[in-house]
Amino acid sequence: MEHYLHIVFRRIKLLPIFIIILFNYNLFAEGTKELMPTSGSFGNLEIYDMKRPFAAYYNTDPYNRLYFHISSTSETVYFGFRHIVKTGINNSKTRFRIKNPAGTIVYASTSIPTSAGKGYIENYTQAVAGPKISGVPANGYSPFSYTPTTTGDFYIEFNTDTTQGTYHLDYFDLTVVSSSGAKLPGRLWSYNWDISTRSFDNGFDAKMYVLSDDGYVTEVNFNGILAYGFTIACNNTGPGNTPGGNNENRKSVAGNHTRPQYKIFLNNPDENAYPSGELPFIVDNLMLADTPFYKEPVIFTVNINQPGIVQLIIDIDGNPGYQPGTEDVVIVENVNAGLDTIIWDEKDGFGNYVLGNVTVTATSSFACGTTHLPLYDPETHENGYIVTRIRPSTGQCQLYWDDSNFEGGTVNIDGSLSTGHSWAYFFGDVRTMNTWWLGYELAILNSFDFMLRNRDVLPVEFIKFNATYNENRVDVSWETASETNNDYFSVEKSVDGLSFISIGNVDGAGNSNMPETYQYADNNPLQGVSYYRIKQTDFNGDFAYSPIRVVNVTNKTNNISIAPNPVLRGESIQIKGLNSLEYTVSFYHISGKKVEEIIVKGEDFIPIDNLFYSGFYYVVVSSLDETYKYKLLVQ
Repeated sequence: MEHYLHIVFRRIKLLPIFIIILFNYNLFAEGTKELMPTSGSFGNLEIYDMKRPFAAYYNTDPYNRLYFHISSTSETVYFGFRHIVKTGINNSKTRFRIKNPAGTIVYASTSIPTSAGKGYIENYTQAVAGPKISGVPANGYSPFSYTPTTTGDFYIEFNTDTTQGTYHLDYFDLTVVSSSGAKLPGRLWSYNWDISTRSFDNGFDAKMYVLSDDGYVTEVNFNGILAYGFTIACNNTGPGNTPGGNNENRKSVAGNHTRPQYKIFLNNPDENAYPSGELPFIVDNLMLADTPFYKEPVIFTVNINQPGIVQLIIDIDGNPGYQPGTEDVVIVENVNAGLDTIIWDEKDGFGNYVLGNVTVTATSSFACGTTHLPLYDPETHENGYIVTRIRPSTGQCQLYWDDSNFEGGTVNIDGSLSTGHSWAYFFGDVRTMNTWWLGYELAILNSFDFMLRNRDVLPVEFIKFNATYNENRVDVSWETASETNNDYFSVEKSVDGLSFISIGNVDGAGNSNMPETYQYADNNPLQGVSYYRIKQTDFNGDFAYSPIRVVNVTNKTNNISIAPNPVLRGESIQIKGLNSLEYTVSFYHISGKKVEEIIVKGEDFIPIDNLFYSGFYYVVVSSLDETYKYKLLVQ
């Protein structure tokens, strides 16, 4: 009896080990398994459709590759395919190869098999079961395999007879496995997947996982979209990518305007290889920088520990929320970590100045991981997308869209969970239909009312005041209708719209009832955005300010940079690219306070000493002929 019990015990003890082996070597697939959730689903990789370069031998664009990630040289990648064998075509030209992160071929060009054998996936069951390793799983396929000798992002390429048009991989699998036999999902990715459902009538039901550049992961359920042959790419702006044009950038547009930027996976990206981003927090909430006046730019400030996007709605028409086609204004602005500014030009949605002594409402939100899905030529989407936040796991995302460029198009910038951005039969034909969502959101950053005031009467009456960039200088000009006891004007400039410095004086006319015209040339304009105003001073010392004018210098070219950036407190930086002339380097805290000003010659080292604390600083580098502005992060 004791012997019998001993045998039973040993059999029971061995059973969990057998189960573990089956578990480790079962359902290894990553590829068709995700693109086609059921045997009746549609969605396969396609090569050379409309001559697109996705995963092709001839492709030189890193944004059109099919990647897999290797974290350890003890890992092995297993893979297999089945493609459509076309009658009358030399199918031996259909080949693949693998390159390492340096672009060196590490798996030589090999024919894709057309019948049972190594690397051939015979049916959907095998594609879902994955590679058969040591005979397990029994219903798997016999794989090709490769064990890398280095780590990083490898990529696989395909070649075929391009004279015969699109090449379809009916089934494919590429699975990374650890030395212990553990499946490592979330390693297969592309910036720009090329997918076919083989017919206008076949929906695409896959789920994909988007990793934003700041480390937020969202799951996109395509939910039966009818798109036939299409590419899938995500970015942070939408169909457009014009600096400062965020609100227009995100509108759906006619024609093909996709832009790959974010990595897109078939599973939740392996967190060991692709860690999550940090959650943001508010240091100082959105507020007015100063009293807002009629016909003057209104400056808001906000301080958040991470970069992201602020959406600011100026509600003017009296109805709560943003109403398209009304006086309401929406401003979408990229903000840096730390204190930053947002500017409203004081004009309504029709381009008219909002009258003085009128109260308006400002409502704002902040988001990280903003993700746009600009999909080209998705003919029909009656169900709409379903998007879920995976990291951080906070449930279903609200979806946003703006199809106002098209007759019958809808707009939803307040967000929707119900419809998920759907459109009717062939509404998306030859259009880029854009949908966006937020990886993490502070839904109400701040909301408050404020009044636009009329300025008190100045001792001078300004008719015009302009600041315009013109051939490496900013021309500041103004005209007065009358002047009373006016001694002189000071032209002032600011790097942030908050703290101004005088850059030159111009004598006034004293007392005058005739128009007077004035000019001043700033021969050392700042690279990027800067702010100008006129300070008018009386003979008795009283003074007043003009409205502010904003100038954006974007076409000055230079090879000057700061290194390292960020820099640790106690270390030194260099201004790279300076010639042997003397330069004045001024450091301003982001609040506007000047911290230090030194003279350098060439690429001298500049210590970041005890005068500096952790945070952002403006660095203004100037000589007699040129001036540049940069941001420096001290840690």
